[in-house]
Amino acid sequence: MLKRLLSLLAAFAVAASLCLPLAAEDTSPVYSYVLMEGGTASLLYSENGSAVVPAHHSAKLMTLLLVMEAMDRGELSFDTVLKTSPYANSMQGAQIWLMPGEEITVNELIAAITVGNANDACVVLAEAVGKTEPDFVALMNSRAAELGMFGTRYADSTGISPESVTTACDAAVLASALTKYDSLREYFTTWVTSVRGGKTELASTNRLILTYEGITGMKAYYSEALGNCLIATAERNGLTMVCVIFGEKDEFARFATAKEKLNAGFNAYMLYQPKRSDVYTEPVKVSGGEKTEVGTKLGALKPFIIRKSAEEKIEVSLEYFEGVEAPLEAGDRVGRAVWSIDGEEVYSCPIAAEERVRKLGFFLSLIRVLRSIIKM
Repeated sequence: MLKRLLSLLAAFAVAASLCLPLAAEDTSPVYSYVLMEGGTASLLYSENGSAVVPAHHSAKLMTLLLVMEAMDRGELSFDTVLKTSPYANSMQGAQIWLMPGEEITVNELIAAITVGNANDACVVLAEAVGKTEPDFVALMNSRAAELGMFGTRYADSTGISPESVTTACDAAVLASALTKYDSLREYFTTWVTSVRGGKTELASTNRLILTYEGITGMKAYYSEALGNCLIATAERNGLTMVCVIFGEKDEFARFATAKEKLNAGFNAYMLYQPKRSDVYTEPVKVSGGEKTEVGTKLGALKPFIIRKSAEEKIEVSLEYFEGVEAPLEAGDRVGRAVWSIDGEEVYSCPIAAEERVRKLGFFLSLIRVLRSIIKM
């Protein structure tokens, strides 16, 4: 009887526990930040940098990058006049109130998305490059993959779709790509302007463009799903710092944090230009070729980022591939030069063949065999 009573009490306890309300799931925005050196795309600091979050207005930076690359190909110019489609007119949220059929220059559209985050202007540009927004979105995702933005997926050109997602690291990579376009700096650092013949006033929400030395852009915005966000870029002493902050609860704290992170980057790091004179490459043996070895040379040397205190610790080592075989073309990689600090690799450069080495033919191969027999 006692055992049965204990069993009933235990069953009751389990049932009661199942009826208790579960602890509310934490739905607060994910806070993440990244500091990257944009010229070399070197990640310096990160907190939750790979956390997938809503892309929101950061997606417009990819739209802008594709527009600039279309200009590089000669397909558009700042003076190109585009016509607003009914679909672009239907955009909600931030907008410049473009009417169906209204004509507007690329110059004004870029201002509308860099200063004002305008969704309708963004779609007009997307349709100009991709013909349709779905086709343009495919281009966005393809370019993101090329840049290594593997945590990013775009569902629209504006970022307003909840299916458009990114990460702080990916946003920093994207911003780094945009810093190559000096012509955009004036747009990104404009505080107040107007478009549509003065009908629409635009004001930037990026307070850093008024207060931070060396600021070059890029975008500040608020997302209900994520909170206060900031993507900031600045240049000093040859360095390009990119700070991304997603999910900040306080509107003003993001700017103070960005200043702190940018200052930390500029104070602690420097660009180091490797010297060709520090590296002497040797010939490499080639099997199965008309020549038994080939001269080598270093590839293009690019600057890399190091801590200011580490310059004297840099060491260079050479690694040659084993089993190099013909045929070999001039420029084919046969090894690499490695720059390291305290045993950790910080940069590498390919070592390439100086000339072509053809595959050994039958006749020449026979001669070599005969010569080896005679020497015996």
